[in-house]
Amino acid sequence: MSNIEKLTALVSSKNTNTVAKNKDRIKNRAMLRESQNIALKVLDRLDDLNWTQKKLAEKLEVSPQQVTKIVKGQENLTLETQIKLQDILKIPILASYYDTIEEKNSAEIVKTTTERYFAPKPKFKLADKILLAKKEFKMEYNPISEKYNYFEQTA
Repeated sequence: MSNIEKLTALVSSKNTNTVAKNKDRIKNRAMLRESQNIALKVLDRLDDLNWTQKKLAEKLEVSPQQVTKIVKGQENLTLETQIKLQDILKIPILASYYDTIEEKNSAEIVKTTTERYFAPKPKFKLADKILLAKKEFKMEYNPISEKYNYFEQTA
């Protein structure tokens, strides 16, 4: 049996619509990316609050299966669902989140920042060394502030 005959025997005669599925996936890529970003925010916040998906489902008044779809990042969320998530979890999802004014200590009024939310950075080694302009620097990642601190090393 030749290689061509072996390949032909493996190929299915069914029409799988693979090209159409891939075109749909590419067309919806931006929506899926945003849905995945929301899913990361929700999972991070649930972790911070020590909530289960079941508890979130109760707060949202939806089924636990719906919350599972949300945290998978493959659900096209309605505006109503996004607003509920934003209000219950106190996380930025819509641009209107940044327009709200919050009071702190009843005397100080603070307007929330307009910075875009990014999921936490992956955890790297706490101390990496970098050589810049023939000076050695020590770089430390602070997981609390989620920022890197740079220190010049002396030889």
